[in-house]
Order: sequence, then C-alpha cells, then structure tokens
Amino acid sequence: MLEKIIENIFPISCEFCGRIYKKWICPKCYIKIKDEFKFDFIKTKKFTIYYIGYYEKTIRKLLLKFKFKESAYLAELFSEIMSKNKEFTQKIKEYDYIIPVPMYIKNKKIRGYNQTELLAHQIEKNINIKYNTEILIKIKENRRQSELNEKERKENIKNVYDLQNSIKVKNKKILLLDDIYTTGNTISECIKVLKKANPKKIDVLVIAKKI
Repeated sequence: MLEKIIENIFPISCEFCGRIYKKWICPKCYIKIKDEFKFDFIKTKKFTIYYIGYYEKTIRKLLLKFKFKESAYLAELFSEIMSKNKEFTQKIKEYDYIIPVPMYIKNKKIRGYNQTELLAHQIEKNINIKYNTEILIKIKENRRQSELNEKERKENIKNVYDLQNSIKVKNKKILLLDDIYTTGNTISECIKVLKKANPKKIDVLVIAKKI
C-alpha cells in the first residue's frame, strides 16, 4: 500500500526519455540502446566472467552515475536489462548465491549505499537467485583502485577482505558480483578469500568489462 502511494507521488520515469513508465527504461528507449549491451562471457584460467556490455558510451555514463551521483535506483535499471536476456538469465540462475563485492563500512555510510549490494538485491527479485552480504566483508579501507597504476593496484587490494559464515559457501556455486571488470585485481583477491570456504566453484558477474 505504501509503495503504491509513493509511486503516485513520485512516479517512475524512463531514465533516458523522461516518460512516466512503470520501470526505469521504457520499451522504445530499450530498443534504441540495446545494441550497446553485449551479453557475453569470457573464460579465464580460473573463472568465467559474465558481462552485459563494455565500459564505454551509455553504459559508462550510467555506471559513473550509479557509483558516484546518488543514483541507487539504477540498480533496478541494470537488473531489468539483464532479465530481458533469457539465455543470460538461465546461465546465472545455475548458481546458489550471488555475493556482491563489499565496501568498507565507513565509505558505504558516506555514499549511502553499496551499488553492488543494491544490484544483487534487484537480481534476486528479477532473476530469482539468492544474494548474501554476510559472507564476504571488507575489513580495511584502501585507496580507490581507479587512482592507481597496475603495480599499485595489486598491493592496494591485498588483505582488505575477510570471510565469515564460511559454512554457507562450502560446496556451493558462487557468483561474485561487481560493477566493472578492469584489471581483475579486486575480483582475484575476493575469490582468493572465498576459496578458503571450499565452494564448488566461483565465477564472476559484472555490468561492464573494460575493453
């Protein structure tokens, strides 16, 4: 009831054209930009990376807005775009848990939200795969990876994550969720920590992969 009242007072509008619509992207705008979304995956020696596009053009603008400009609602937009691709959703539904890359608690309070947690929540609603934020935690504050070179990034991310409730991971298929895949240092460090709990396998889901 309360949600309906809020929707009437603050109706949802399409992020691109501004028309009032029930979701953050209307059908006409989705058709216009759908070619920018490249639903695909790549296999590395250690894990598979699923992604819905490259870090450029519209997707880059949306991601920067999502991360740094108090645009938490964009989690629903990205999840909606993912859910439109049935082959993609079938692949990620095979996993037992989505685990979002965590933020340090102080930084999360400053920003007001962790964008990967919000996206994981929306994926659970739209694609029906459980997410868990109580397994992987960030225990140290470090510098932003985007500010550093390759060598500095590797050192900057070491020993900043920890594992709890490891019993929930054992023999489970885990999908680690992040927003952007660039050098892979953050992902690799998170996977190293999660592997201590002996999961059946760990793969990765991101919104965008850097070209």
